[in-house]
Order: sequence, then structure tokens, then C-alpha cells
Amino acid sequence: MGEANNYPEVRWQTATSSDHRRVRQQRMTLAWGTSLLSKAATVGVQVLAVPLVYRALGDTGYAAYAAVTASAGLVGVLNLGIGGSLVTPISDAAAKSDLRRQAILVQAGLGPLILLCLLGSLVVIPTVALLPLSTLFGKVGIGDSWDLRAAALIAVSATLATIPLSAVSFLRQAYQEMHISNLIGAASNALVCLALFLVVTRSTMVAAFVAVFVLIPLGSNVFNLGLLLSQRRFLLRREGRKVFHGSRQLLSDGVRFLGAAFANVLVFQWPVYWIARTLPASTSSLFAVCVQATVLPLGFVFGFLQPLWPSTADALARADHRWLNIQMRRARAVSVLAGSFAFLIFFLFGEELIHLWLRKPVKLTRSVCGLMGAYILLAIWEYFHFIIAMGLGRLRQATSAIFQRSLAFALAVPLLAMSGGVEALWLGMCCSILFWTAWRLPRLLHAQVGEVGQAERVGT
Repeated sequence: MGEANNYPEVRWQTATSSDHRRVRQQRMTLAWGTSLLSKAATVGVQVLAVPLVYRALGDTGYAAYAAVTASAGLVGVLNLGIGGSLVTPISDAAAKSDLRRQAILVQAGLGPLILLCLLGSLVVIPTVALLPLSTLFGKVGIGDSWDLRAAALIAVSATLATIPLSAVSFLRQAYQEMHISNLIGAASNALVCLALFLVVTRSTMVAAFVAVFVLIPLGSNVFNLGLLLSQRRFLLRREGRKVFHGSRQLLSDGVRFLGAAFANVLVFQWPVYWIARTLPASTSSLFAVCVQATVLPLGFVFGFLQPLWPSTADALARADHRWLNIQMRRARAVSVLAGSFAFLIFFLFGEELIHLWLRKPVKLTRSVCGLMGAYILLAIWEYFHFIIAMGLGRLRQATSAIFQRSLAFALAVPLLAMSGGVEALWLGMCCSILFWTAWRLPRLLHAQVGEVGQAERVGT
């Protein structure tokens, strides 16, 4: 028991509810502060990277770069969403100082991911190495360039290696230690910037730019996981058959979470990949840039909302309903304010900002700029309700709603691109949220909050 007492999960077992609330708030503040640093570094990388890569590779090269990175993202489906399924149960186990259950959950999650990485490598790497590039990437693959082949192999290999590591950020969330991941991520982004400047002055190969953006984050994930396990050695204790039974439950929840996690691939990477295959390089490269311009503010706001997931689960496990209700109201108001501000900026100055970003004239209609801003507002609204629903244990309902709306949009991408081009795609992205998750997730949350309020009254 002496060794166990070294872990915060045990030391806080006898603390008062006010102590737990204070620590929870401190960790959220740490997460927000370091998230600001990490997101600033991420924005810095994107602000520097996109125009540098765009100018170095040109329309055709950037279209190939976008197609490679988007297709590699599709391989990420092999993580089965297990990392996300760990957050709420581990938060609950940590709140109850149950070290054995934490070890079972972590081992049950990492085991299948390692196996999938090995099996996926046997299928995906030979496919990318042997199939004609025109089959893999459409128009941008014509000519069977060895550079594009090397870029594709680097991208999918790094993505496969990241699969077992995909759980580390979720484990940090579960332990309310997002500040550690944020600091490591900021350092990783700084290294990416340095490497990018070196590559721009020495190479115009797609493979070189892809290597910078996938290998450095891979190394940072390896370091983060090693640090986490060294801090909690009890997670590596052998737990026998309990791990197998835990894997079955996590796989069940993970597949559901995967549907929500895969939404980014279906909503962002799939249309970029499709347009790169079917439309001229000038059109597809500009659309890819606009997608990146949309992802930047979303990632910034999502980083501030992310700590609400483990803190909500922790507050629920400790029956701190008053704190939970106050935080939900505040976070919703901030989310709407941030989304509305982003909408106005994109609607009024979207074309000018992208022109300034790329340092190259671009032509975007006012309607496209407005739809980009509207999507940011709707996506922030959706994500806030999704994060709170996950913290409250409504994984199945929340992930189903996200997956259904993203799948509906993904199926419509070919028709939208053919009938209305880029403008129709942005409109479809907005409608997919507006007509499904924008009202369904708040309704789900309202029902759960009613149950929490009833529990609070009964407890009183």
C-alpha cells in the first residue's frame, strides 16, 4: 500500500468535496492555459506551413500532398475509437481510487490497438507500395511519380504506428492531465516549424514535407506514452483474463466512438480526397486550403472545450451536481460567443484573410465565406454538446448522432461536388449539422441534466 500511496488517485481518496472541486478547477485552468500555448503553436505551424508548402509545391504538388495526407487519415479508422471509450470509465475509476480497474482498462485498450497496427501493416503497406498511383489518387497520381509513392508510404506507415499511441491523449484526458499533452504538443509543433524551414530551403519533394508533418508528431506521442506509464507503473501489472473481458466492452464502446471520431475524416478529408481525384488541381488545392482555414479556429475552440469531458465525468462520479450545472451554462455561453465571432470574421473578411495567409490572390464568393463561418459556428455548438454528453456517460447516443450526420454528408459529396461544386459542399456541411445534431444533442443533454437534477434533489 506504500507504493500505491504515491499515486494521486489514492492520495485524494480521503479528500473533501471542496478539495476535489478545487483540484478539478485547477487542472481545467492548467489545461486551458497550456491549450492556449499548444493551439498558438499549432496555428503558428499552419499559418507558416500552408503557404510555404503551397508555394514550394505549386497547385499540382499541393493537390498531391493534400490527397496523400487525406488518404492516410482514412487508415486512422483502425484505431476503432478505443481511446475515446477509455476516458469516462478511467475518470470514474480514478475518482474512486481503483488502481486495478485502471490497469485492466488501459491494458484492455492498448492490446487490441497493437494487434490492429500489426495486422493493418500487412495489408495497407503492400497495397500502397504495389497499386498504381492513378488508382490510389486519381488525377494527381498520373505519371506514377516515385516521390508521390514514397510520400504515401511514409504517411500510411506513420499513421499505422500512431494507432497504438492514439490512446495516450485520451488517457491524459481521463486523468485530467491534458496540460502535459499540451506542453508536449507545443514542443512538437516547434520542432515541426524548424524542420519545415529546413525542408523548404532544400527540397521540393512531396515526401519530404509529408515526413515532417507525420514523423515528428509520432515521436512526441511515443514520448508522451512512455512518460505516462512511468508515472503510473501500476498500469503495466498483469491482470489476466479480466483484460480480455475488458477489451470486449471497450471494443463495443470504441466502435461507437469511432463513428464520431471518423466524422473528421468523412467531413474534411473525404471531400478533399474526392475533389483532388475529380476536379482541376487549382480548384482542389484552394478547397483544401479553405478546409485548413476552417479547421484552425475549430481546433482552437475545441482545445478549450476538451477539458470539460473528464471534469464532467469526475464531477458526476463525485455527485458534484451544482458545479456541473454552473460549468455547463458558462461553457455554452462562451461557445456561442466564440462561434458567432468566427462567423462574422469569415463572412466579412474570409477572402482577404486567406489571401493574406497564402500571399497569393484567391477568389472566394461571399456565400462561400459565409458558409465557412456558419459551419464553424454550428460545429462549435455541436462539439460542446457532444463533449458534455460524453462526460455524462451518453456515449452511445452522442456518437450515433455524430456518425449519422457525417455519413449522410459523406454519401452526398459526389453529388454535391458534381451539381454545385465547392459552394454546394460547404452548404451540405452546414445542413448536416443544422438538420440533425444541432437540435438532437441538446435534446439528449436536456434529458440527462434532468436526471442529474433529480438525483441532486433526492440527495438533498
